[in-house]
Formats: sequence, C-alpha cells, structure tokens
Amino acid sequence: MCQPSSHTRFCPAQIADPSLWVQPELSVCDNGHQLVFTPEDIFRYHGYDAAGGAVLGFRLLQRAVQELSPHAIPERREFMLFTAFPGLGARDCFELITRMVSGQRFTLDVSFMRQGVQPGIEGSFYFQFTYRSRRVALAPPLGQPGEHFLAAGRAAKRPGASPEEKRLWQEAKYALANRLLTLPCEQATRIL
Repeated sequence: MCQPSSHTRFCPAQIADPSLWVQPELSVCDNGHQLVFTPEDIFRYHGYDAAGGAVLGFRLLQRAVQELSPHAIPERREFMLFTAFPGLGARDCFELITRMVSGQRFTLDVSFMRQGVQPGIEGSFYFQFTYRSRRVALAPPLGQPGEHFLAAGRAAKRPGASPEEKRLWQEAKYALANRLLTLPCEQATRIL
C-alpha cells in the first residue's frame, strides 16, 4: 500500500529529518535560468528503493560542481560522466539534475577497474565527471560503503533472497543515505 505524502515532511521516517541535512542544495543553470535541487527532489524523481545511491549521486554532483565550476553556477547540459557504477539511484540523480542520460552524456562500463577504487556489488565506485574542458575523477571515501552494506546487497540480490535479507538491504540503503545527508560533499567523496 502506498503511504500518502505530507506537505510538511516529504521523506519517510527512515530518512533523517531535513533539518539535519548538510549542504542540502545544488544549483545549475538551464538556458540562463537557475534551478535549485535538493535530495527531496531526487527522492520524488527516483523514489526510495535506492536512497543511498540517490544521495551518493547528489554528493558526487555537488563535489563535481565545486571542483569543475567553482566560480559560476554550471550549465546543467554540459556535464558528462564516465562511471563503473550501475546504481539506479545515482543514475536518476545525475539525469534529473544534468539530463546527462537522456542527452547521451552518460557512459557506464561496469568492467572498468581502477586501483584504489572500491568494487561495488556490481562494477565499482568510480565516477569521472567532465564539464567543458575540465575533468575530475571521484569516489566515496576508502572503505565506504562498508563491507556490511555490500554483503547485505549481495544477499538481497541473489535468487531466492528471503524477506529478511531484503529488509536488511533496504535498511542498509537508508543508513547510507542518512550518513551521506549529514556530511558535507568534501567528506562524502574524495578526489582520485
């Protein structure tokens, strides 16, 4: 059954209260008009199934903007991404804010590996953003997400996964989202 949303609190109880969020906005330009996105916008677009990946995508984009366009609000349709991470939450975040998936500026290669980049359940946590002529490669901090998160994901995605394994995986994704929401992008990501 679908839970009705509240005008005062959009996010479900499993997501930290927005008053606790650090750096809750990201601005881009769209044909000369500033657009401001929040994690709530990402959740409205993607939903909550991959809440951790959605917030990771938000933090990665914040860091990319910080590094690639530090003195001006960037044009959203000028970002490109090469990644080895197939997560749908992050992909939907990138699409909502930059339109890079529909604009064919999003390249995914789960077989790509780079030394010092943590493997995921599939692929790895590698993100190389390009904006105009500048480029930055980003990843979460070493050891993040942790082995508990990855083990929960592997268990829940195997054929015949139990309802308990699926519940634990969803809890792990919410925990990751909450951890990332309460960290500035500089602590939630690292430059490779």
